[in-house]
Amino acid sequence: MTIAGSDSGGGAGLQADLKTFASLGVFGTVIVTGLTAQNTFEVTRVMEVPPDFIEAQFDAVMRDLNPRYAKTGMLASTKVIEAVKKKVEEYKIDLILDPVMVAKSGASLVTEDVVSSIKSLMKDSLIITPNKFEAEKLLGKKIESEEGLKKSAKELYEKYSVNAVVKGGSQFGLDYAIIDGEELELKGEKIETNNTHGSGDVFSASITAYLAKGFKLKDAVKKAKEFTTFAIKYSLNLGTGHGPVDPFAYPEALIEEEIAREELEDLLYFIEKKEEKTFKDLIDENDKSNVGYLTKYGDFVTLAGGIIRYLDWLKIDGPLLVNWKKNDIYEALKRSGKKIGVIISPSDKILSLAEENKIKLSESGINSDAITINGKIILVADSVEELKKKIEGLK
Repeated sequence: MTIAGSDSGGGAGLQADLKTFASLGVFGTVIVTGLTAQNTFEVTRVMEVPPDFIEAQFDAVMRDLNPRYAKTGMLASTKVIEAVKKKVEEYKIDLILDPVMVAKSGASLVTEDVVSSIKSLMKDSLIITPNKFEAEKLLGKKIESEEGLKKSAKELYEKYSVNAVVKGGSQFGLDYAIIDGEELELKGEKIETNNTHGSGDVFSASITAYLAKGFKLKDAVKKAKEFTTFAIKYSLNLGTGHGPVDPFAYPEALIEEEIAREELEDLLYFIEKKEEKTFKDLIDENDKSNVGYLTKYGDFVTLAGGIIRYLDWLKIDGPLLVNWKKNDIYEALKRSGKKIGVIISPSDKILSLAEENKIKLSESGINSDAITINGKIILVADSVEELKKKIEGLK
């Protein structure tokens, strides 16, 4: 369940939460706490949902669907927080509290009475996920170093008896957590982007989703960090302000891997069963071929062994593996921007076809049918069907 406000721009708030839930295979329910008129660079209006209607939403959802885990987003007033607190206690919901109080810029989003109410709600929470500025508000002190970040997580844990993850953001490049007394340093890949809108929502929502899937809290936090880092890495350059992170990037990457395997299996069947004679003539007897597929998320799929010509037949050696080894096909696909490739030997026939301009060879990979790397030739294409046609054209 998400207990949050609506972002009309779709990048944060309950929209980001529901996308995250769906991406991780969890069905999401919603308690709407407020409406915003916003886009990637500004919030123009905010409308608070009346507390009695917030309570009515809780009652409707819990009487029927009864979600065990919930996370918060925008709780804009003490009345809203009181309504949420009342229902969380009534239905004994395990709460992941994202205390949205301060923007990434450091600008305050709430008044001091709201800060006090959020502190009260922390007592009903399983874990809190403040950013650096929010942790400063909760503790009443500045955080100016990595050591200060660590101390703030410990202090929140000890002072409020709640598990805590304090997010250091781009300033410190790490998050620090205390979970059941255990200290965790969470480092992610350093990513140069301004498109981070919704990253905090995605982090707390993914913790919630992983808990719903049966993960222990510590493992849920670790996996949420990986998931959110991936969403930031493949964020969307939309609008004129801070674009949104992409919570669908993670499942899409897994789907791309499966597509890569299917495409390569299709290509290998074509080589082995339909064009065996043609392909044998493209590999020297003492040479070895291979196939490869590079997804848009940078995952590379290739044969563990390769394709070997032995006497009068071809042997396909090993399973298709993901990110096992970066061979010459990987380099060729990176240079050319193509998806799929296969190694052939630089025979007299191939070189003759290149001289006749029937096959375009280059080292750069620009506007080429094939690329020369380390004395090998790699046929490249945007699809398996295109690559099949190129192989057939070499008869």
